[in-house]
Amino acid sequence: MGFFQEAMTTELCFACTDQGYARPVTTVKCTVCRKEVSWRDVVSHYMEHGKKSGNDVVCPICNTKVKSQEYRRHVRMHFVARRDTSYICNVCGRDFITLRSLLVHIMKTHE
Repeated sequence: MGFFQEAMTTELCFACTDQGYARPVTTVKCTVCRKEVSWRDVVSHYMEHGKKSGNDVVCPICNTKVKSQEYRRHVRMHFVARRDTSYICNVCGRDFITLRSLLVHIMKTHE
């Protein structure tokens, strides 16, 4: 189970069930401010909690000091899980063969 899995709530979108499939509607409760955040905005939301310290940013998730230019990728990596030969998105559960494809997915879907 991933870092954010326990904070997620899943329901069914009934508009999609008429189309022949059930799509999960997911929100994530922020572990920093406890606000309910749409799964589409979760990475951007966590990035806003970063504290600037000179040229560095302190990650709100792990309290690690990261260079400003590496901060976005660092936050994205908190949403990555590794299982056998694939990478799993900790926000929506999709799996990917390569880390790069998962990071592109997180960037396009969850930021």
